[in-house]
Amino acid sequence: MKAYLTVYSPSGEEYEKYYLSTMIEASRSKSSIVIGRKDKDGEFDKETDIKLPPEEKLISRKHLLIELKETGYFLVKDLDSTHPALLRKATSSNGDNIFPVEGETPHILKNGDRLLLQSKFSIEGNSEWVLCFSDPDQTDPSRDIYPPRNKYEYDLSSKILYLRTAASQLQRIQFTGQRLKIVDYIVQKAKEEGALYIVPYEELISVIWPREKFYERTPDNLKPHVSRINKEISQQWGDEFPKLIDSVHGHGYRLNNCIVR
Repeated sequence: MKAYLTVYSPSGEEYEKYYLSTMIEASRSKSSIVIGRKDKDGEFDKETDIKLPPEEKLISRKHLLIELKETGYFLVKDLDSTHPALLRKATSSNGDNIFPVEGETPHILKNGDRLLLQSKFSIEGNSEWVLCFSDPDQTDPSRDIYPPRNKYEYDLSSKILYLRTAASQLQRIQFTGQRLKIVDYIVQKAKEEGALYIVPYEELISVIWPREKFYERTPDNLKPHVSRINKEISQQWGDEFPKLIDSVHGHGYRLNNCIVR
């Protein structure tokens, strides 16, 4: 077993690579790895195995636990963090590819999955640490290479989305009607609250259908509108471009891979 975790800072640069199997084998007394923020004095991080910079105050000293099970799979779970991580699945069967890692619920890690931790700092529109899980013993899913360059730029004043092509050219995409309302609101919240912010279903429903009572609309009413936004981009520019809007299972939607101007 050769599972490892490659950690990227918000700048997109590789911070460190950790060989999980080797780390666990080196310590016979435990089968898990703790990820968290480093303590400058070294007093409160003695049980933390993977330490991110002490300046990252949005990351808890004990943030995540990765555990190796007897089945050979790795599980990740939250350690009662203040700002729970998100798990971006490499493959999805129902359209939901992002799941909050919170509470007592563990998640199986598959080859190509990524853990997203909110950073206190934003670099060129990126404000998250990305932990890429790799396990060559598992089937290698089709996935893009990290770190990706930001594919989208959104101008709040003109309400126009720009798509960056492989030749680094910006192509203009302008949505109208309800699609524009959805994109513009999610972008505004990402600008105000940070790139990892998830717009709850109910909040987005109240924006799209402001005159209707909350119980007259459900998340199922939002899904086709968001799907059409992503589909419009893929039909025009190809499936190699990531989704503009990610679906976060059971919670809502968030902006993906986009710089807000």
